[in-house]
Amino acid sequence: MRLNRLQALRAVLETGSVTEASRRIHRTQPQISRLISALEEEVGFSLFLRQGRGLIPTQECLRFYEGTRHILAGFEEVSRIADSIRNKQDAWLRILTQPYFAYSVTPGAIAEFSRSHPNIRVSLEVRSRVDVGLWMSGQQFDLGLAALPIDFPGIRSRTFANVRLVIAMPEGHRLAAKTILTPDDIKDEPFIALRPFTLLRQRIDDLMEKQRLPLRLIMETSSGQSACQLAALGVGIALADPILAANVPGIVLRDFEPQLSIPYGFLLPASYAPSEQAREFAQLFVRIVKETAPDRVELVSGATGDDEGLLADSFNG
Repeated sequence: MRLNRLQALRAVLETGSVTEASRRIHRTQPQISRLISALEEEVGFSLFLRQGRGLIPTQECLRFYEGTRHILAGFEEVSRIADSIRNKQDAWLRILTQPYFAYSVTPGAIAEFSRSHPNIRVSLEVRSRVDVGLWMSGQQFDLGLAALPIDFPGIRSRTFANVRLVIAMPEGHRLAAKTILTPDDIKDEPFIALRPFTLLRQRIDDLMEKQRLPLRLIMETSSGQSACQLAALGVGIALADPILAANVPGIVLRDFEPQLSIPYGFLLPASYAPSEQAREFAQLFVRIVKETAPDRVELVSGATGDDEGLLADSFNG
């Protein structure tokens, strides 16, 4: 499959017209039309419905594009790296993270890293937890940040902390008078749950099933941040990550017994050693995570060591 056909498809989808697509990738409109037609012939299904001069993408087109756009991203990343080396440009630190981290400590860590390394440019890609392993295995990134476990060919993972989960509620909630909450305390409370495929949902479901206590679910969300925001607004209570919840105003966090936790970890390409900037950023990231919730973050042995040792253990097995 020719790359220029995929580029034409992306240009049409992102600009909404052949005219704008031709301007974006510097081709004539007939060339764009021929590339789209050739791609349709190659894949064996229609990508667009023609209505007058307009193009409407089919469902098959959108599914195809969603599944293949990482190919274009990977190609462009390779081209950018080659240009950087050829032109002797400054180094890049390429970070891949899930939204879980992108909306909490990652921006602050990047800001601090950039202040101390002004000549190193940073690339941040945010992907779902399911996709992080796939994108990391393509070896386009120096360092991945994710909640573990993630097991994928071509990558290694390194747990650096276990984070104790908490119950989030609005200010003034009756449960805020308690220091530690139990399953009995929350069983009758309106509960904002994450979707069943998420780690936090699996943790609370397993516990409440063992306790034989049902949760009073009032809604589900796929976002930990939205669960915390809804809890702050009084919609209900939620099981939350204290690192993520630290950025939500108007929220109260209480510890939960028995303890539930999630492991924070780094992802690394298995085929080569981590770069110096990746090691430095990892050490900085660990420190900021610990500072954000010092009483609820337990660092794994070795995570407080020097920059070299923090990630070297993962590479050396």
